[in-house]
Formats: sequence, structure tokens, C-alpha cells
Amino acid sequence: MRIAEIITPDGQEFNLDGITNDIGGTQSHAEIIAIVSKHFPIAEVTVIRTPDLAEGELSISAHYEPDFDEEGDTAIFIKLLFSEEGPASFTWSDNSKKYFLNKLKDALKHEVRHMKQHRDRNFHSGPEGYDTTSTEKEYMSRPDEIEAYAMNIGDEFIRKVGKDGAVNLLRMAKKTAQFKNKVNQFLSPDLLAYFALFNFDSDNPVIKRLLKKIYQHIQEQ
Repeated sequence: MRIAEIITPDGQEFNLDGITNDIGGTQSHAEIIAIVSKHFPIAEVTVIRTPDLAEGELSISAHYEPDFDEEGDTAIFIKLLFSEEGPASFTWSDNSKKYFLNKLKDALKHEVRHMKQHRDRNFHSGPEGYDTTSTEKEYMSRPDEIEAYAMNIGDEFIRKVGKDGAVNLLRMAKKTAQFKNKVNQFLSPDLLAYFALFNFDSDNPVIKRLLKKIYQHIQEQ
């Protein structure tokens, strides 16, 4: 799905074309923050430098604050993660640029889905998770999270192999969770995370709910 087709609950349209043109070469972290903020004013953007990434690596995390949203304040927060090694800048390659834009799209879609979920409930909390054996399992088994992650996983599949191929990947989801692409990145880190958390048990009720939601999302595209 093109990001231009993603509409926020308030009707704001995300479009990736402009940011694609603005990113390139070597840019300071401050410049990258400014670029992302310009194209996606719905979110507050910050940079975190971490020892968990090697120089030349990057990642993205994001979260949504329903209380802020209810008050009419900025409610989506994006963290751009770069290595603490080297200068406060990043030199883009074709692979890192593609990875960054896909991760940014997925993060925005995920948090906008949470925004819609909360607004549809008039900001009431969503249902608790199905698995209460640990804090992490409870969180990842919440219906809100299953729905949002299923959307991201379905998008990852479609991006790689198209809609028909995505259904085939889903049919062998336990194996698919461990597939890597040509640059040794997991095809779907989110799917791997779910399977690893629930002991690669395809019969686990949480995994079954997740796979059902992934299939529904793929069919809707």
C-alpha cells in the first residue's frame, strides 16, 4: 500500500513522495528531525543515540499517548535511533533510505491505528490482553496491539511479495517468521517477535488471533 493512501482519523493524508526527495547524501540528525517533522507534523520527532546500534545503522520506535490526544495536544511521538558512535549525522545508502522510509511508514500507521481505536472508544481504555502470564505477553496479546501489528505484518508481506504471495507466506507463518532477505534482515521482525514470545506455538490462541487479523488485513488491500 502506498503511504499516500493512509488517512488519519482527522482526514490528514500521509504522503511519502516529498520526504523521499528530501532525504539523501549526508545529513545531520537535526536536519533529519526537521525533514520528518515537516512532512509529518502530526508527530513529535526526536533522535536517540544508542550503544545498541553500530555506526551506519538506524532504527525507529514510536508511541501514542491517548491522554494527550484527548486534550488536543500532539499525541504521536517518533524516536529516530542512531548509533552513539561517530558524528551526529547519517550518510544514506539506497538500502538504508528504503529501510528508513518503510520503518517510518509502518510506525506511523501503527500509531495512527491506535489513535483511531481510542477515538472510536471516546478514549476509554481498550480490553486487556488474553495472556496474563507476563507483562509483555499481556501487552502483546491486547486486541489493540494484535490489530495494529497484524496490519504492519500484512504490509511487510505485501511489500515483499505482493498480495497473493502474502497469503502464501501466511500459510507457513511459523517458517516465514524466520525468513531473512538478501541483506540478512528478517522479512517480518514483528511476526518473529510474536512467535518468539509465544514459544513458536502455532496453536497458541494469541498467535491464532494474530494470523486471522493478518489474513483479514491482506484481503482488504
